[in-house]
Amino acid sequence: MSTDAAFTEADLKLFEANDEKPVTTVPPVGDRSRIDLISGHDIEQSQIVSRIGQIPFLSINSLPDWTVPKGTTLMLRLDGARAGDRFELTLGRKRILQACPDALVFRALLAAHRMSANITIELRDAAGSIVQSSEGYITPDHPGGRDVSLHKPLLATFARAVDAATLTVSVEIDHADETSVVPPYLFISNPQLHPATQSEGPAPYVLGASQAGTQEFMAKLNPYVVGASSVVVKDQVITLPERPRGAFSDPSFSGRSLHVNATEDGVYTLYVDGAYVSDAHLGIGRGSVPLPEFLLDGGIHHVAIRDRHGLFVLYETYEAFPAVMTSYDIICRETRSPLPYRLAQQASHRYTSLGRAVAKISDKGEAEQLAHAHDVVTKGFDFLTRRDYRPLAFKIYTAPQVSIVIPAHNKFNITYSCLCALLLAANEATFEVVVVDDGSSDETARLGELVSGITVIHNEMPQRFIRACNEGVAAARGEYVVLLNNDTEPTAGWLDELIEPFRRFDDVGLTGSKLVYPDGRLQDAGGIVWRSGNPWNYGRGANPFEPRFSYTRQADYLSGAAMMVRKSVWDEIGGLSSYLEPMYFEDTDVAFKVRAAGYKTMFAPLSLVYHYEGRTSGTEITSGMKRYQEVNRPKFKQRWASAYRSAGEEGQNVDIEKDRGIVGRVAFIDYATPRPDRDAGSYAALEEIKLVQSLGFKVTFVPDNVAYLGHYTDELSRQGVETIHAPFAISVADFLEKRAAEFDVFYITRYQIAAKYIDMIRRLAPRAKILFMNADLHFLRELRSAIETRDDARLADVARIRDDELAVMRKADLTLSYNDVEHSVIMSHALNAVKVVRAPWVVRASETIAPLAGRQGFSFLGSYGHPPNVQAVEWFTEAVLPIVLSQRPSEVFHIYGSAMGANIRALEGDNVTAHGFAEDLADVYDRHRVFIAPLRSGAGIKGKVLGALARGVPCVLSPVAAEGTGLRSGYDCLIAEDPSMWADHIVSLLTKDDLWMKLSTNGRDFVKESFSVQRGQQTMRKAFQAADIYFTL
Repeated sequence: MSTDAAFTEADLKLFEANDEKPVTTVPPVGDRSRIDLISGHDIEQSQIVSRIGQIPFLSINSLPDWTVPKGTTLMLRLDGARAGDRFELTLGRKRILQACPDALVFRALLAAHRMSANITIELRDAAGSIVQSSEGYITPDHPGGRDVSLHKPLLATFARAVDAATLTVSVEIDHADETSVVPPYLFISNPQLHPATQSEGPAPYVLGASQAGTQEFMAKLNPYVVGASSVVVKDQVITLPERPRGAFSDPSFSGRSLHVNATEDGVYTLYVDGAYVSDAHLGIGRGSVPLPEFLLDGGIHHVAIRDRHGLFVLYETYEAFPAVMTSYDIICRETRSPLPYRLAQQASHRYTSLGRAVAKISDKGEAEQLAHAHDVVTKGFDFLTRRDYRPLAFKIYTAPQVSIVIPAHNKFNITYSCLCALLLAANEATFEVVVVDDGSSDETARLGELVSGITVIHNEMPQRFIRACNEGVAAARGEYVVLLNNDTEPTAGWLDELIEPFRRFDDVGLTGSKLVYPDGRLQDAGGIVWRSGNPWNYGRGANPFEPRFSYTRQADYLSGAAMMVRKSVWDEIGGLSSYLEPMYFEDTDVAFKVRAAGYKTMFAPLSLVYHYEGRTSGTEITSGMKRYQEVNRPKFKQRWASAYRSAGEEGQNVDIEKDRGIVGRVAFIDYATPRPDRDAGSYAALEEIKLVQSLGFKVTFVPDNVAYLGHYTDELSRQGVETIHAPFAISVADFLEKRAAEFDVFYITRYQIAAKYIDMIRRLAPRAKILFMNADLHFLRELRSAIETRDDARLADVARIRDDELAVMRKADLTLSYNDVEHSVIMSHALNAVKVVRAPWVVRASETIAPLAGRQGFSFLGSYGHPPNVQAVEWFTEAVLPIVLSQRPSEVFHIYGSAMGANIRALEGDNVTAHGFAEDLADVYDRHRVFIAPLRSGAGIKGKVLGALARGVPCVLSPVAAEGTGLRSGYDCLIAEDPSMWADHIVSLLTKDDLWMKLSTNGRDFVKESFSVQRGQQTMRKAFQAADIYFTL
């Protein structure tokens, strides 16, 4: 709960002492430990004392235009005021400040007209002597009024003052306008006093009881006494509150909000699973209550609205909240395998069906074992009996990729369940299991008799965790070693995902899984070590599906419960350190050792492991093995102090601090998540993201449709890109409002997207640079298409598109474009108002190409949601194909691409095959003899052409298709300008092997030279430097 929340005069009422007539029964007093110092409009003129000059005239809320909405504004009219005048205003007369037992914070909003003044906030004792004070200053630059932003916030913090009795505002006028007929005014709005530290939670119901003198006592109401009608405080009876009258009806949930009709306006509290979450401000009628992100995990939660003190449940329900808002049918249609089957409505039933179906398989071998493993895991290790301990058999590999080392000391049921989970969790990677029986006295000592295909090392006496792990790794044969606690349940693909960062990134030495509690809450998403030397489990207790926990990144350490190390690196650093024996801090220490040896330590978010924390070593840090956590803490700090001294302050800016090994942050905004196998624009977007990452930046990708697209979203996450999707952000605007200020650069693709958000970005992140990726010059493409189709109406719209596109360029710090021709067009229209640089295009040329023998026909590839591709295919089949077939009647034109409509399918015949979406680009490039690009309109660079050249396929191109590439006709490719030339070039490549070989070799060499990763990185760095961004790797 924010301590900056606004409070009304009814929020807290303190009862003053009455020397002559003691109160014997009083109603409950207020509901917060924050005191409104002008509550009840009870400030009197006598509370102002003039030291120099006239006494100001005092009023409250007397000028509506200068009163804060729903608040209280004290207005001081300073007739005849002059520089040097001084006066004092006592707030909270007879109120005892010990009601706030901690350090105190004073807050108020100040405003001034025709004057400037020094403001001193003073705590005074009963005799009027100043105990503590704090100073501020106010000028007419803050005129106040109904707009709170036009007030100057004043905040004063005081140490606990036992003798403080009153709070005084002392004003010394520094300047007053003596020429105006209207006197100066000073406004003090919503002056409040509260403890400096306030815990998260509902507003405490504060009880007050007066007694003779000036002292006042308070007690927080225990919610368990609500059944009573009164309590006694200091011998005085205090009436307890009645159930509020508010009621709620017609509830509904959408996205991240609860919508409900309220009968009473006010402040309520939101509870989830019995715990306070936030305050909820609702008016009469339909209102919305924002829901916290941790709810959005696909699980069922208890949601309740209570009164503002959390004492009465006014509405409650159980609801399942989705972790993904993109409908499953859209995911199935727009992405590709593997599909996120868990999102299907039938997922839980299919899971049950799988278990039953496998159990019924008559084969008594592997399928029966799989069914048993499933039963053991679903039953839970706490409920296993001896009858559940059936023999298990693991596959034996002569050269396993991974060695899984599991230390175990007693608690056989936990180890057996873990082994069953390993059998159940399918992976592509081959593995062996090494269990270190560390002096067990239960069935663990006979594990090797029950489980075959694993290595069991028996220690007569317990060696404890560090020695047991080192002993197990010494017996490992795999390229990678995994340390796995026995109180874990790995999930499908967990090993493959741990290996993934080693394959994608250079110099990776260690990876770690995402650990999740059995109830679905996040336990650890890669650790942070602070400047204090203390480690943190990042994300503990949060929603594991949140994007901030779901992308590969460097981490300070990875939990030893499930971490992978390359075996050669383990040997190089000497394994787990003996100075930390018997256990604890060894995982943090080994990560520091890996980095000291020059390797990266990385969090692998799609490797998900459930961890039943504390089942092996307990949770009490003062006894048992767990006590070594505190014993080893100073040892670790002493060893690695120089390595963590540049880290942040403990607990500060956690979501910023977690990202290691970066120079800055870049937010990419595009219309949708890249699908590089579907269109060239997506391919380009992904390559540009990789280039920006190579410059040292953390990348966050925000699609305009905020859709989760299964495989494609996960691929970005594996690449280390934080990918935003609903329900965690309901729109790009929602994301920007929350997080725009954290980014150094915004990289926006497509002018329509940039036009929507560029002004908002400028407002929310004024210091950030905005790079506009033009992709292709939209108005030029539309102009060419309108001319080609003779569409006068479309031609008339080109001027508007041009103006809109250039307007975006003028607002951006830099425009990137692939095409030199487009550069010239832009500059001819914008002159010096737009800074344009070349955008990189990267093609990874294959080292070998498919042989010429066996290739047949010619092909085209494109997305048919893009009109120029439709025009190209239709024109070619009508104007060129008949000429080719007149010379080569048996040739076939192969059409590939996504979003293929009925108009393209209708072209099929004996000499035309419409294949549709190509799962494997080898089908497009390696099976056919010629690639064609008969584009009649369009703009930008043609990725399909460069892709074909990189695979060694000779190309016949239109001038539009060749534009901006630098290709030379007759040397790297063939360029055709009319149907007969098109037919001649295609037939030549179909019949002349020497020409085919020449263009194949030259085209591939050209791409390798001009569009390499190294050239792309140089081009991207130059682009950043052109926008005055020099902090790159």
